[in-house]
Amino acid sequence: MNFPVTFFINASGLFDFDLTFPSEALLFLILAGITTSVFLTPIGKQMEERAEFINYTLRKSTILLAFGYEKLTLCVSLLTEEMDEMTRQVNLIRNYTTLKLEEEIAVVQRHNIRILTGLKGDLAVKSACLFLTISPDVGLLTDDFFTKKFQSNQ
Repeated sequence: MNFPVTFFINASGLFDFDLTFPSEALLFLILAGITTSVFLTPIGKQMEERAEFINYTLRKSTILLAFGYEKLTLCVSLLTEEMDEMTRQVNLIRNYTTLKLEEEIAVVQRHNIRILTGLKGDLAVKSACLFLTISPDVGLLTDDFFTKKFQSNQ
């Protein structure tokens, strides 16, 4: 077989392969290699760097969130304990002040009863004296009143 006839001239068969097929395949592989090395490799490196950065940030965020959750839980428990202690102290103070207030009220009431008892006795004595001194004056006033009333009706 003649080489130029076999590879360059088509015999026009269904599956005739000439030099075009291997040259196109070689050209495809060269262009694929150039495209991959020039365009896709830097983008792949960038994507790997971003993926690594995102994974690092995600791990760091997860650790910080776990740490923050522990601290928040600790703070909530401390605040709850403090609130319970404050509630207990408020109740103690309330009970103490209520007891002291009731004692003071009882003392003041006893003192007021003594004062009122003394005033009642003094008032009874003074009113008796007053009625004794007023009764002659009241008698004179009533006599004058009835005299004038009956004189004006006649």
